[in-house]
Amino acid sequence: MESARVKTRRPLPTIDRAALRARREALRARMQKRRPTKKRRRPYWLLGLLLLLLVLACMCCCSGDPEPEVPEMPAGPVAAGEPPPPPPPPPVELTGRIDRKPRPAYQGKPAAALPWLASFKLQVAARSPRLSKCFEGVARPGSLKWTAEVEPVSGRVSEHTIEPTLLSETLTSAQRACVLGVLSEPAYHLEVDERTTPSRVGMAIEF
Repeated sequence: MESARVKTRRPLPTIDRAALRARREALRARMQKRRPTKKRRRPYWLLGLLLLLLVLACMCCCSGDPEPEVPEMPAGPVAAGEPPPPPPPPPVELTGRIDRKPRPAYQGKPAAALPWLASFKLQVAARSPRLSKCFEGVARPGSLKWTAEVEPVSGRVSEHTIEPTLLSETLTSAQRACVLGVLSEPAYHLEVDERTTPSRVGMAIEF
C-alpha cells in the first residue's frame, strides 16, 4: 500500500499593520501633492465698485451750486385793475428819399497870418536882379509859381515846387537849377520866435 501523503500547510505570513499604515499615509500624501490646487479668485467686483464710488465723489465735488430757477411769469390774462399794454406802433414805411434839413453854415476861424511872411516876400523880391539873369535870351517875359517849405528860425527853404503858368514856357534844366540856386542861397533873415514851426509858402515870380 502506498503511504498516504500528508499535505502540510504553509504558515501564513505575519502582517505588519504599522508598516501598512505608513505606506497608506505615504500614498495618500503623494496623491494630495499631485492634485492641482484651486486658484483663489480675486474679488474684481470690489475694485469696480470702488472706482465707481470715486468717480461719483469727483462729480459731486466739481459741480457748483445749481443756479436758482427763475420763475416764469404766467401767460394768463392781465389782472383786473391794470390797463392793458399799448399796441405796438405800426412799422415805418421807407420811401427811399430823405428830406433835406437846413444846416447852419460852418464858420471856421481864419488862420492867423504868419508874422514873418511879409519880410520873406520882400527878401524874395530883392533877388529879382539875380533871377533875371536866369532868363537871359528868353523871347518874351513870363511868370511861374514857386512853393517851398520855409524854416523861419534858420531861414532855409526846401522841397521846392516850380509850376509855370499857362502863358509861360516850361523851364529848361539849366533855368530851373539857376532859379532854385538864387531862391535858396543865401538864407533868409526872419525875426521869429524859437518855437515857430516850418510852414509851406507859395508865391508868384515874374521874369
